[in-house]
Amino acid sequence: MTPKNMLVIALGGVAIAAAMPHPAANAQSGQALVFAERACLDYGITPLTAVFESCVERASRAFDRGEPDLAYMQARSTREARDACLSYGVAPDMMGYRQCVARQVEQRMNRTMPIRYVPPSFE
Repeated sequence: MTPKNMLVIALGGVAIAAAMPHPAANAQSGQALVFAERACLDYGITPLTAVFESCVERASRAFDRGEPDLAYMQARSTREARDACLSYGVAPDMMGYRQCVARQVEQRMNRTMPIRYVPPSFE
């Protein structure tokens, strides 16, 4: 087998592994996904887009943890992030759009996350 053939086989294997669905390590319940989709739609996120999928993923995790306020905050932050990236001239079909939205969401969530005080345990 030539080195070129070996390289093609190796790259093909990597491509197949990357395309395979990963185990449901971050699986959300069906109900959480439905609520998350509704929240993202309510905040004007366009379905069947990368931003929508990101919104649903973040919001459904919050719904699964029993934090609906956080889920809606995620959806609102995603809409605001999308709007900010568009105002910067970063269009959805451009490279870097997803990164722009992710960065903007992260900034908004860090800014609006409530700080929870957990008193020390003296046991």
